[in-house]
Order: sequence, then structure tokens, then C-alpha cells
Amino acid sequence: MDMSENDKKKKPENARWNLLLILNVLKKYTSDEQPMSASDICRKVNQEFAGLADEEDAKVISADTVKRTLDALVYDFFGKRQILDFEVHCVMKTKDGYTEYDYEQAKGYKKFYYYEGEFSTSEIRTLIDVIETHSYFSDEDVCGIVEKLIHLRPCTYRGRQYHDSARENRDEDSLLLMNIEYLGEIIENQNRARIEYCYYNEEKKLVTRPGYPKEVEPLTLMWGNGYYYMLAYNEKYGSIVNYRVDRIRDIQEMKADKKNKEIMSVRESFNPVQYRMEHPVMYAGKKEHFVLLCRDTGKNYVVNMIMDVFGKNVKISRAPEKLIQDFLGHDKAYYDDQGIKWLKVSFESAPGGVELWATQYCTDCIVVQPDESRQRVINRLKEGTQNYRI
Repeated sequence: MDMSENDKKKKPENARWNLLLILNVLKKYTSDEQPMSASDICRKVNQEFAGLADEEDAKVISADTVKRTLDALVYDFFGKRQILDFEVHCVMKTKDGYTEYDYEQAKGYKKFYYYEGEFSTSEIRTLIDVIETHSYFSDEDVCGIVEKLIHLRPCTYRGRQYHDSARENRDEDSLLLMNIEYLGEIIENQNRARIEYCYYNEEKKLVTRPGYPKEVEPLTLMWGNGYYYMLAYNEKYGSIVNYRVDRIRDIQEMKADKKNKEIMSVRESFNPVQYRMEHPVMYAGKKEHFVLLCRDTGKNYVVNMIMDVFGKNVKISRAPEKLIQDFLGHDKAYYDDQGIKWLKVSFESAPGGVELWATQYCTDCIVVQPDESRQRVINRLKEGTQNYRI
């Protein structure tokens, strides 16, 4: 029977959907451990997209069309997959599982296909865990982001239950994502931002800090110390200031003075990677050379703590005899008898974060240099013991 003119017109239009429908099913139902045959893919397409059929009970696509489309995609794009952001693999079943299909030698074997996106399962799982554990995302934000991440590899996460590990502390009024988007646009436009910077009062409400709103010169957005920060240049003090993005509100974009050579020079020379290395705890300030004495008992894993906070660029060595005697009042043999090693640790960093860390780990860490930081830590410890009436 000859096709009518209408059928002839409909057929090419429907055929344009073929690849999209096939990929949709592959993405949703397949993985390297769960490939599907052409007939199974055909069945799924016809089930899920039955509404696209021209007539009632008609098929949207045939198994032969599925096979030809996928073979063309897999074979013709072999060696050219870098132009796509996904891959479709053709495999065959063996006694040990599945192996890549050999188009030259394995023509008699049944073919199975699966979809592989840019993100691996472990990468998506890591991103989901990061999002779920941060309390400054609202519950709506978390659910939306997790759903989108799971959609990248739905076969792997089918039936996954969402466990909100930060529910007790979650900020339902969080503007974090909105702030990131808006501040990102301002930074891209190299403009100023007028912001209200806030703090929590005793009623656990965000209120505006004294001196705000004010205009700032935003440079970049950066994760650090478990939070998201906006880094801005403070022209008055000639230094970088860090703002917690989740504590910013009422952002307005303001035109920058493009003739201000100081600001433009800072924008051009600012290196976010270097800044992160020099400000491990995200305390602002100019870097200084630090020398610490750190106690290694063999059980306190002090090097782990050092590496976690200050990174791999720190210099670590056994502390020399004179340094131990000058700052601890005993010789090296005294500590050797107790199974204690003292390490000399040196690096470049802004003072605020180092001083906070040294205070927190005062039983295992002594600030040797600079003198000003050493004295500030001593004063902080004295004030703290006074609060306990020691």
C-alpha cells in the first residue's frame, strides 16, 4: 500500500526524534553493568513515548531503526567522541560479563548498548554528599540540586532515598544560590556591589552589621574553610576582604570606576589559587612568614592536621636542638625519652587563621615567628584561662 501524502510528510518529521528518544532511554536505564539490547531499547521507547505515535497502537520506533541509529552513532563516531559530552558504548556478553563489541570480528554476537555521561558515579556521589551536608543551603535548594545530579546518572541512583544529614541546622531562608548567581554576574562585569553584610543576633536572626550597606569591589567567589566566600578589595586598607556569601543580602550592582588604576591593577593581578594557599582558614590579611614548633607523639597525627589546613607546600623538618631549648626549656633527649618528636614547620600565610589554629591546638603547637603573632596567641590563651579562673 502506498503511503498517503500526509504519511510521507509525517515520517521524516518523526524520524528526527529517533536519536533523542533512544538517548533518553539509554541515559535513564543503562550503565556499564546494565546494558540493553536494541529490542529492549525499542520496547522502552515505545512504552515511554507512546503519545508520539501517529496512530493508536502504532509503534513510535522499530528495533531495526534503534539498531541502525546506535550502530551509526557508535561506529561512525569512533575516534571522534571528544566532540560530544557523552559516549554510547556497544558491548557483547561473555561468560565473564560484558566486553567492548568488535565490529570486525564479532558480527554474530548479540549487541548491547549503554550510555556514559561526563560524570562518573563516584563524582556525582561526592557532589551530592557535599551539597547535603552544608546547612546553608535551604531544603528546597538541596532537593533541587540533588535531583539534577541524580538525573545525570539515573540508572545508578534509581530508588535512592534522600537523607538530609543537615536538616536540624538547615537555613530555610538561605539566599546562597541567588547570591552566587548575582555576584558572579557583577564580577564578570567588573562592577562594584552594594551589599548588606549580616550577623546572627541572640534571637538567631540575620541582622545588618554596623557600617552597612556599603559598596565593595568584588574580585572572585571561592570555597574555603567549609563555606562560600566573596573576595573583595578594600581600597582604604589596600588589602583583600572575605565575605561569607550566605550572610550577604540586598545586593545591588553599581557601576565601577574604570579609570581607577589601583582597582583595575588589582583585578588584573589577583591570583585566586595563590590567595587560597596563603589564606588556608580564609582569614584576610597580608601574608607573613610563619615558623611553628609542632609536637608529634606518634598518636596525635599532627602532620595530618598541618597538611589538612596549610596544604602540601609547608616545609616540615625535625626541630634543631637550639630551637627546642630556646622555646621549650629542655633538650632534645628529654623529649626523646618520652617518645615525643618536635617538628619545625614553616610556611607563608595571613596571620589571623594561623593564630586561631595555633590557639585551638595549643597543646601540640607553638608559634615561634612572627613575634607579633606569638604574642597575640599568648594573650588569647591568658584571657581564656582567666575565664575559667585558672
